[in-house]
Amino acid sequence: MVERLTMLTVLDVGCGNKKVPNAIGLDACLLPGVDVVHDLDCLPYPFAADSVDEIHINHVLEHIPNVIATMEELWRISRPGAKLHIRVPHFTGILAWKDPTHRRSFTSESFAYFGENDYSYYTHARFQVMSVRLQYSTQAKNSRWIARVLARPIQWLLDRHPTFGERHLAYLVGGIDEIQITLKTIKPAH
Repeated sequence: MVERLTMLTVLDVGCGNKKVPNAIGLDACLLPGVDVVHDLDCLPYPFAADSVDEIHINHVLEHIPNVIATMEELWRISRPGAKLHIRVPHFTGILAWKDPTHRRSFTSESFAYFGENDYSYYTHARFQVMSVRLQYSTQAKNSRWIARVLARPIQWLLDRHPTFGERHLAYLVGGIDEIQITLKTIKPAH
């Protein structure tokens, strides 16, 4: 018996010229690696419902005017059980507000508002938070020597105690640069 192989559909939303390998690149600008040119603020995206197995959206959501509508659109095009890999600036990081095109930043709990907490009533999009990582000093090579020396122990502490790190440690160490989060699409069985 020959099993039929199915292609995993991977989408890189706002890929720019650094598209995830083997993904379909979606961006507002025609750059090398962009496969589909579409304004990310204009919904719906040109993909069928339940058509994508995995989505990468790296440092894009902070530029989007309506994060809730965008997350609902990503939910619409995701198959049940699809994975969303998101990277966004943390609210305590200097990079969060350095860029004048950033509209917002995020906390480690921002994405729990899509089905995992009591305030999820304003959206129908449902995701399960699979993992959250607070990333310290992604720009360590450009930092002062003390930040480079402390980066590993600080990251170790953030990985083991993220709530403490976010609420207390972040202010002592000059902020957390980004949040890396993986979500799983939750949809009712048809």
